[in-house]
Amino acid sequence: MALAFIFDGAGFGEWLVLLAVLLVVVGPKNLPSAARSFGRQYAKLKRLADSFRRQLMDMDREIDRAVEDAGRNVESAFTMDGDESESLPAERSEPGS
Repeated sequence: MALAFIFDGAGFGEWLVLLAVLLVVVGPKNLPSAARSFGRQYAKLKRLADSFRRQLMDMDREIDRAVEDAGRNVESAFTMDGDESESLPAERSEPGS
C-alpha cells in the first residue's frame, strides 16, 4: 500500500529497466538474497509503522475517554440530588407584593 504510487505509475518498460539495473548493480547471484533482505526490512518497517499507528489511536481513545470523564465529573458537580434541593431555603415573598 505504501508503494502504491510507484506500482500504479510504472509501466512494463520501467520495470524492465529497473530489473536490468538491479542485475547489473547487485549481480545475478546476489539478487535473490538482496530481494529477501529487502523484503525483511520492508516487513519490519511496516510492523513498526503499524505499531506506531496503533499507539496513536490508543492515545486518541484515552484522550476521548478522559474528556468524557471530565465532562461527567463537571455535570455531577453541578447537579443536585433530591435531598440537597430540599435543604435549600424556600423562596421568600417580598413584603408589599
